[in-house]
Amino acid sequence: MFKGGVKEAAKMLMGLGPAAQKKLLEDIRQKDPKMADLLEQNLISMEDLQYLTLSMLVGLLRDLNLEEFGLALRTVDKHIVEELMNKLSTGIRLDIEQGLKGKPRRVSEVEQAQNKVLEVVRKKIDQGHIVINPDGDELV
Repeated sequence: MFKGGVKEAAKMLMGLGPAAQKKLLEDIRQKDPKMADLLEQNLISMEDLQYLTLSMLVGLLRDLNLEEFGLALRTVDKHIVEELMNKLSTGIRLDIEQGLKGKPRRVSEVEQAQNKVLEVVRKKIDQGHIVINPDGDELV
């Protein structure tokens, strides 16, 4: 492939508009379905949740088990976790902290929780309920 691998290719795809991104993924899927799946899995990361507005974050959390979401945040940069938590009400924050600060868990359990969260995020992006906007521009 090229230097940086799948994660770098996914970053480049994220720089495209949604229509161009979808078209390119379809073209890749015709030639290499496994590569297209890998790229799709790497398009969104837990760190990208920092770019959600409060309403998008709350909408996401409605579809998740909050303790499991906390578990998924365990390997995310502490500054990002703080930023997310500061957006939320105390009640929601407490539920998330049960998973975040609970008993030690296997890395595989954390990764499984992250995969569940990111699966819901991808569905919400496809439905147009979530937009990952790293540029910080206001959405209208």
